[in-house]
Amino acid sequence: MIRPIHIIWAALIMGIGTALFMVAYEVDAKEKELARLHADIRRTTESMHVLRAEWSFLNDPTRLDRLATDHLGLQPIRPEQYVTVASLPNRPAPLPAPAPKTEPPAPGNVPMASLPNGATTVSGQARAAGGGRVTVTPVPTVKPILTKLAKAGGGQ
Repeated sequence: MIRPIHIIWAALIMGIGTALFMVAYEVDAKEKELARLHADIRRTTESMHVLRAEWSFLNDPTRLDRLATDHLGLQPIRPEQYVTVASLPNRPAPLPAPAPKTEPPAPGNVPMASLPNGATTVSGQARAAGGGRVTVTPVPTVKPILTKLAKAGGGQ
């Protein structure tokens, strides 16, 4: 005769068996993942050894000296190339700072900082007579002024 306690024990045994079966499969999966990770670590370590060997070869001083001589025309430093600070020439005097422009803008011309493409001015008469239209006249920028100074001999 089957008693209820036998059914409970049978269900308990089947539940524990199923749980052990599932845990065994999870352990197998984790062991495979661990083996894969160990293989990745081994490959990475081997590639690091190869890269270190390449680095040592590429940074070999005799190889670098040969390449510098062949491709760049560099030579070792000779003792006569060393100089003292006292034997160096003096620095040239600094260029004088350009004098600021002190002329006020012409009457009717108001600077407009919000206009695009650098500094420009808008004629006040055009603003009054244009009915909403505004004429824009460009103001010279710094580059043409520097070019004129260089041509005149000011930018030695």
